[in-house]
Amino acid sequence: MSNIDLIDRLAADGVLAEEEFTELLATYTAADRDYAAALAYRIARGQFGTQLHAWGVIDLTNHCSKDCFYCGLCRSNEALERYRLSTEDVLRCCAEGHDLGIRTFVLQAAEDPEFGDDVADDLIWRVRKGFPDSAIALSFGERSRAAYQRYFDAGADRYLLRHETADAEHFAQLHPRRSTLANRIRCLEDLKSIGFETGCGMMVGTPYQTPLRLARDLLFIADFDPALVTVGPFLPSSSTKFTGSPAGSVEKTLFMLSLVRIILPDADLPVMTSIATAHPRGREMAVMAGANVVLPNLTPPADRAKYSLYDGRVTLGRDAAEGLTILMKRMAAIGYTLASDRGERQRRKR
Repeated sequence: MSNIDLIDRLAADGVLAEEEFTELLATYTAADRDYAAALAYRIARGQFGTQLHAWGVIDLTNHCSKDCFYCGLCRSNEALERYRLSTEDVLRCCAEGHDLGIRTFVLQAAEDPEFGDDVADDLIWRVRKGFPDSAIALSFGERSRAAYQRYFDAGADRYLLRHETADAEHFAQLHPRRSTLANRIRCLEDLKSIGFETGCGMMVGTPYQTPLRLARDLLFIADFDPALVTVGPFLPSSSTKFTGSPAGSVEKTLFMLSLVRIILPDADLPVMTSIATAHPRGREMAVMAGANVVLPNLTPPADRAKYSLYDGRVTLGRDAAEGLTILMKRMAAIGYTLASDRGERQRRKR
């Protein structure tokens, strides 16, 4: 069976066997990638039309208790200038984004021991009270089920927690010993059962990644059926043990993004900042490969560069307004406008 036949069968069935995914990822050509992108683009246009949703990202703190081997925010990075936004800072960021028409706020934080459950609960409640017409998405990492329930009860709608890799051995190669894939999956299952629109995701091109391991990512995504998925290239940080490792392939990242769109026609697939960093037209290329969400950054300009997950992280514009204007013009050039609603819809039942 040709790779084109496999892609068509994936579109029809929503999943392939592990060995078929592995073969596809090991042998695909530029023509196969283009075919998948065209199919994913048609699926996304059919689901979302020519509107992209803009989710405003606010990076709350870059203090982290974890020491993940790939992340520039890791605890052992003593060269990083650390910061924390105050609640008042966050509310000002939300107000600025709201005035610009953004109706989803992504509150993102490293696993900061000072950003505990009480602080998070109060922040979510205040954002919900101040902006009742807006969705609140969180990315606070691994927490207890009780903590996730508190966040949901306080008014959060979505939660993004990348699974990173669905292969336990590979997960161990990317994280310190105390971090396990089993606990990451436990967190995702807790989030989904509580009622969050739950997102997972992975980096493409991490050290030790293989076609088989990427195949297992796709099988996990097909089985878990998340509401959103992030797919971005691995970009090395000079402050980690993987400094000097090659960056992930933009082309392979786009292929994986298209395959995820084919598997999950109605999921939200954000354009990750990492692909925009890796390629000057990365945002446009991701949309043309099936993405439907863009992520303007609302973090105060003085602190944006400090949330350095990897080297050279890019943002658009000197401030949120300029960045959104640039983003709107770039998306208009490929035939898209930005929506000004929360982006909620009835997901299919599987």
